[in-house]
This record gives sequence, C-alpha cells and structure tokens, in this order.
Amino acid sequence: MIDGLNRNRRRSINIVVFMVVFLLIISGPFHAAASGWDAAFSNIEQLHDRFTALESAITTDKQQITALRKQNNDRLQEINRKVQLIDKVLVERLKSEAEQAKRKYAPMLAEYAELGRKAAEARKRKDSKSALLFDLKRNRIKASALAAKQEIKAKKEALAAAKKQADAKAKAVKAELLPVQAFKKQITVENAKIAELNKSKQEANKRYKTAVKQGDAVSAAAELKGMVEALNRVQVSQRKILEWEGNIAKALRSAEAKIPV
Repeated sequence: MIDGLNRNRRRSINIVVFMVVFLLIISGPFHAAASGWDAAFSNIEQLHDRFTALESAITTDKQQITALRKQNNDRLQEINRKVQLIDKVLVERLKSEAEQAKRKYAPMLAEYAELGRKAAEARKRKDSKSALLFDLKRNRIKASALAAKQEIKAKKEALAAAKKQADAKAKAVKAELLPVQAFKKQITVENAKIAELNKSKQEANKRYKTAVKQGDAVSAAAELKGMVEALNRVQVSQRKILEWEGNIAKALRSAEAKIPV
C-alpha cells in the first residue's frame, strides 16, 4: 500500500514538472520578445536625442559653410577681375602709342619702300637714270624713315615689356590660387557623399515611421540607429568641407596680397 502511495506521488510530481517545463517552453519567446521590445524602446529615447542634436549641429555647420562659400566665391570673382586690370592702363597707353606711331609714319615708310622697289626694278632694266632719280628721292627721306622705324620698334618693345611684366604679376597671383581648385574638387566629392548619405537617411526615415506606426520598437530603433550613423558621417564630411573652405579663404588672402596696388 505504501509503495502504491509512493508511485502515485512520483506520478503527480512528474506531471507537475512536465507542465512547468511546457509553460516555460511556450512562454520563453514571449518573454524574450518583450525584453527585446523594452530594450529597443529605452534605446530609442537616447537615439532620438542624439539624432536631434546632430541635425541641429549639421544645420549650424551648413549655415557656416554657405556663408563662407559665398564670401570665398565673391572674393575669388573680385580677384579675377583685378587680375584682368593689372597694368591695363599702362598696356593700353603703350599699345595706343605704338599704333599711333605706326599710322603716323605709314605713308612715309610706304613711300620709302616703294622708291627702293622702283630703284631695284630700274637697275634690272639697266635704266641707270631712273635708278639714280629713285635713289635720290629715297635717300632724301632715308634718315626720317630709319628714325620712324626705330621709334615704332621702341614703342613695340615697350609694349611687349609692359605686357610681359603684367603677365608676370598676374601669374604670381594665379599661383596663389592654384590650391583653390584642388580644394573645390575635394568639396565636390564630399558633397556627393553627403547627398548619398542623405538619400540613405531619407529611406531609413520612411522605414522608421512605418515601424513606429506598427508599434515595432525593435525595427524603429534599428532604423533610427542607422539614421544617426548617417548623420554622424554627414557631420564628418561637413567638418571637412568647412576646413577646406577655410583653406580656400587663406589662399585667397595670399592671392590678394600679390595684387599690385
């Protein structure tokens, strides 16, 4: 009888253990899911704060970049304008003087050349009399013609020297501007990266909003984390661009210092 009671007790204990194990098995995933949802929900608050802070910082950086870029572009445009004006008044004056001298002496030099041509033709024909007369007329204005040629040559040389000097001054300014184009190329590449990151963030934002509507904290936290990471990378890129715009500003200051007053 006692053995029968023990067998019944063991049978009851086994049944209880089986039921506990069964309940643990079926309730385990629910508790795990609930635990994951709670952790994600708690994480969203921190991620949201970080997301908001990054957006604010990025907006501030963008405003600084925009202002500095406009300032740099305006200064670059002004520098290029001034480069075009380097010694322009002097060059234009010397050019005008050279052209005036050429026009002034053109008739006499044309006559001098024509008399020489006619004298040469007369000699070919063995017409010494005509050759003599042409030589006499030519030699009469020879000194004036040679002086005119020398004056025209001097004015052309002065013009060439002034142009060379102006080009040298402009070259010195442009040499300081060489880094500007390199920085601008880097900025263009970085802006392309930012555009891709913003596109990725927008797509993640759509998925994030969908997850919020569905009450899916786990997916919402994952998408928000992805957006935060994208904004982190955008901020890094913007800081690079801000630094490069600062370097451009330094190059522009150096170029401005090379412009003749």
